Amino acid sequence: MTGTSTPDTDDLAAVAAELGFDLPQDALDASRDAASQLADTAAAVRERERESTPATETPPQDGQLDDEYGTLLYGYETPRQRDTDGRLDGYRVAVKDNIAAAGLTMTCGSEGFEHTPEFDAAVVGRLLDAGAQLVGKANMDAFAFGPSGEFSGQTPVTNPLDEDRIPGGSSSGSGAAVAAGTVDVALGTDTGGSVRIPAACCGVVGVKPSFGAVPTHGVVPFAPSLDTVGPLARDVDTAADALTAIQGPDPRDATTTPTSIVELPDTPTVGIPDSFLEACTPPVVDAIDELRDSLSTDFDVRRVEVPFGAIEEAYSLVGATEFAWYVRQHGTIRGIGATYDSDWADALHEFITEQGFSDHVAKRVLPAATLDAHENGQPYVAGRREARTFDQHLEAAFADVDLLVTPTLRALPHERGRIGADDSMYDLLGNTAPFNLTGHPAVTLPIAERDGLPVSAQVIAPRFADAAAIAGAKQIETSVNTT
Repeated sequence: MTGTSTPDTDDLAAVAAELGFDLPQDALDASRDAASQLADTAAAVRERERESTPATETPPQDGQLDDEYGTLLYGYETPRQRDTDGRLDGYRVAVKDNIAAAGLTMTCGSEGFEHTPEFDAAVVGRLLDAGAQLVGKANMDAFAFGPSGEFSGQTPVTNPLDEDRIPGGSSSGSGAAVAAGTVDVALGTDTGGSVRIPAACCGVVGVKPSFGAVPTHGVVPFAPSLDTVGPLARDVDTAADALTAIQGPDPRDATTTPTSIVELPDTPTVGIPDSFLEACTPPVVDAIDELRDSLSTDFDVRRVEVPFGAIEEAYSLVGATEFAWYVRQHGTIRGIGATYDSDWADALHEFITEQGFSDHVAKRVLPAATLDAHENGQPYVAGRREARTFDQHLEAAFADVDLLVTPTLRALPHERGRIGADDSMYDLLGNTAPFNLTGHPAVTLPIAERDGLPVSAQVIAPRFADAAAIAGAKQIETSVNTT
């Protein structure tokens, strides 16, 4: 465990120079004494209490779970259930392996990393309060760096629909476990599409809530300003039940905000932006065209303009840079964070020092991190500005329509082995990541099959109108299933 030590005068002088402070020796000496007192206070606080709330019980652990598709990792000897009186009673549930569950080893899908939290993430507590039977942890791409679902350091994840196709990531185990029927609901995290991409590849429903709608306390960050937690299920109603159970403000996460109750009109207006179709392959465009025709009975379907600009590149500038900052800060977020757990920070620091990240993670992070350091943060600022511009385009579109509908993926699920750290990445991320940068809710659901593979669409609503996105997805699901 990393201890708290008092900096000496040389340390203070180095930090002062880095911050542009020019202090005389007596001021440095006084600062050193103040730092010593602060170090004692920090040590006492750390000893006395944890920022995370312990679980009411620490259930027995039964080691790694075995399943046909490599979807599950560590689990409980018997499914853990706290309550039987709730909307999720009888549902078998798994949570992605970057979400803390008391007594279960957390690997974040990475080889050589293990940490066992003594507390439950906020969403785990809410699942248990709603009656869910928690089976265990779902496999994932290491440290949530997908997007193909092929980069787990634990065990490969297989797409139950077609073993030669990618399962999608980074919540690969969550999507495949639901598709295989191993669990009824799985939670994933979505920073650039990591719930929606595996849902689309595996032919299930996936929900990315509005940023701040679901607490991320107890969730390992990727990019703190983009991270969300959402459910995957085999139908919209089940996903909606899970979302209702986990959403809402939490005092441990200052970013959480209540969602709005937005009723859709009898004939909702739906915009299908051409810009989201331009890079799509013919099978996907054909399926969206069919959907457009089938929706004309129940929806007022319109073409809308949502210029793409450089929003794809903005995601790389923002997401990878925030992860690099998090690593530089040894697993602690300065500012508004959702989890302050010293044991986790120690475990991550030890992993970085003794083993380090996989080549796949390094290739995804290093370009943006190097550019950020070389240009004093200006690329990150540029990414944020581009996200603001795209957000303005979205708001203009929502002035005319109730919902937007776009393809989730630009192509059918790729064959395994074709996608590297940057190859064809935007076939998967290109239509999903923009809504992480703006914080809008998006619900993904299968709408068609092409060559035996699923094609999915995502339904986007205004920020915090998550219920409207769910309602629209339910109407589309009904329409698709009856045509």
